[in-house]
Amino acid sequence: MKIILCLAMVLTFLFSSTAFAAEERLPTISVSGEGVIEVAPDRATISLGITNRDKNATVVQNANARIANDIIKAVSALGIDKKNIRTGNYSFHPYYRQDSKKQAVLDGYEANNTVMVIVDDLNLVGKVIDAALSNGANNVDSLQFGIRNKDNLQAEALRLAVRDARNKAEAVAAELGKKIVGIRSVSVNSGYVSAPRFNKMAMAEMAMDDARETPIEAGTLSCSAGVNIDFEMSK
Repeated sequence: MKIILCLAMVLTFLFSSTAFAAEERLPTISVSGEGVIEVAPDRATISLGITNRDKNATVVQNANARIANDIIKAVSALGIDKKNIRTGNYSFHPYYRQDSKKQAVLDGYEANNTVMVIVDDLNLVGKVIDAALSNGANNVDSLQFGIRNKDNLQAEALRLAVRDARNKAEAVAAELGKKIVGIRSVSVNSGYVSAPRFNKMAMAEMAMDDARETPIEAGTLSCSAGVNIDFEMSK
């Protein structure tokens, strides 16, 4: 009998605790916040392309190597640190033509490679492009602006996103006659940096537009971050 009585008391206590916890659960409001910062870029990455064709494979390979070395020397002479210059994306392949019988006939060889240059002084971007074109580069594949210290920029955008979410939640709560008293959960959307980018066609137009130094306008870049927060409101 005593065992049954004790069990009943335990069950009563458990049900009472559960009911009390349910009663104490605060209402919530779910809001999203976004933070966006616009700043001037302080870095540019230039992709310079080299393409050569010839009937002789050795001639093609040697021409590409010589031009790449000339470009590296010319760019270095502008004060660009050699650690910010690298070559890559090398390809070498035969190319064919069709004869009168529509058969593929070997017509020569083509070599392609790229010199990538990182420029931290944006006043030198046009000079780097012109130096490369003057020394044998026949493509400016891309020009992308960025920022060296992304972490600080993204952290600030995230702070703005949290502030935006809080302001929204407080505005809604105030309209409902309540106050924000806590936070139930938070999720963060990865931030991203949106930077101006010039493709090959745009770069070709700029390079041909004026015989003098290629004009470059860096513009601005934006960094965005987002959060989703469940706020607790007073009863």
